[in-house]
Amino acid sequence: MSKIGKFFEKLIPSYIPNTVVLMFFTGISVITGPVKKRIRDVHYEENQELLAGECRHLLEGKDLIENQSDWGKVLFGSHKKSNISYSGCGIIATYNALKVLGDKGTPMTYLIKYYEQTGITLKGGFGITPRAPYQFFKKKGYEVAKITTRRTDIINELGDRYTAFIVTFYWDKSNINSQLHTVCISKEADGFYIHNIYCKKADGSYTRQGSYASLTDAVNGTGKNTVPLVIIGIRQKKVGTGYR
Repeated sequence: MSKIGKFFEKLIPSYIPNTVVLMFFTGISVITGPVKKRIRDVHYEENQELLAGECRHLLEGKDLIENQSDWGKVLFGSHKKSNISYSGCGIIATYNALKVLGDKGTPMTYLIKYYEQTGITLKGGFGITPRAPYQFFKKKGYEVAKITTRRTDIINELGDRYTAFIVTFYWDKSNINSQLHTVCISKEADGFYIHNIYCKKADGSYTRQGSYASLTDAVNGTGKNTVPLVIIGIRQKKVGTGYR
């Protein structure tokens, strides 16, 4: 590859501000629009049947989802390649963050249908916009913060203040062709854990990765060449002197 070609591969993750990239994804979402209602309704019904039947093992007996690659039969979007395995990482991160925050009642089928209408990008070819989870949790009444900086002190401050985190990052800061991934990071008593990061146990099953001493360490733990695009912090909203 020529030097010019390599420069353009690095251009977006290395030189284009994260805020500009977020605006790009929002623009694509607006231009391409939501999935048609007829298709959303069909997907909802079929996904209900799948997750209650043939694919019930994907959720049965599990708390958080760690195995996105096994979700190829679960429908999402109307792009020719899209399904939960291909482009559903943002939806899985939302589902996992809800579980971390104590929400056991919001089903995966609802989240898929919601994002097919609100925040989907290129009909699912690009998944959902990186800022769509921020809007979702804000509508749900949670206290939410969003940062696009890569500064360690600001990331760690967010980690101190919030409970669950949704992080969208570049897989390779030197090559935009490696695309993006979105994960949930949970803050627990013994540190921070990354969920749905393709980490496997010795028996081959997928598991969370961690623990990490800080949110920055967890973000850096997503990979050797990864860099964050946006980090969303979520916690229960304050009511009086306590939390809801």
